[in-house]
Amino acid sequence: MKKYAILGQNNYAVAIILDCLAASQTALFDVDIIANVSPEKNNSLHAPFAVSGVITRQIPHSLWQSKDYDSYFVGSIGKARQTIVDFFDKNFNIKAEQYTSLIHLSSVCAQTVVYGVGFHMSPLSVIAPYASLGDFVVINRNVSVGHHTVLGDFVTLNPGVNVAGCCNIGSGVTIGAGATILDSITIGADSIIGAGSVVTKSLPENVVAYGAPARIIRTL
Repeated sequence: MKKYAILGQNNYAVAIILDCLAASQTALFDVDIIANVSPEKNNSLHAPFAVSGVITRQIPHSLWQSKDYDSYFVGSIGKARQTIVDFFDKNFNIKAEQYTSLIHLSSVCAQTVVYGVGFHMSPLSVIAPYASLGDFVVINRNVSVGHHTVLGDFVTLNPGVNVAGCCNIGSGVTIGAGATILDSITIGADSIIGAGSVVTKSLPENVVAYGAPARIIRTL
């Protein structure tokens, strides 16, 4: 039986990760879920995440020993991923290259797509040929990424996002649900694009932009 560890415990994300795992496995497996924060600081614990046939255990990081796992996954599909990766590197020496990528069987990656470690792809999404994705990128459900587009490390594309071809999305960028990024757009690192926006012109790093067309609202 394979044994996996989900590092960090956002129960919303854990439910999605377990669903993706269950869809991709042909044999039984079990999962340890390792919280990196105390219950008092975790506002997701009320959310159910159990999946039929999957054995899970919840373990505080103070009681955990990092050994004998087949794969590690980040227990967040939001902005907390960087914090979780840094925490388990510092405290348990879990390096980026030890994380496994997870792609739901209903999603489609072209054969020429390149992606880094810790990549997460939820159901019903499509990535076109020659796209290149960095480490710990999240493609949420019903997302489209165009040909020859580059996504930096820790980019988050929320549900329904459409990124056209030949775009360059910098590391740490978050694009809100239902937003559209037109062809050949560049978005600088750590910027945030509001839900439903239409980005028609390139944007610098560290800004918040939204609207149709998207305009810079403030600098981070």
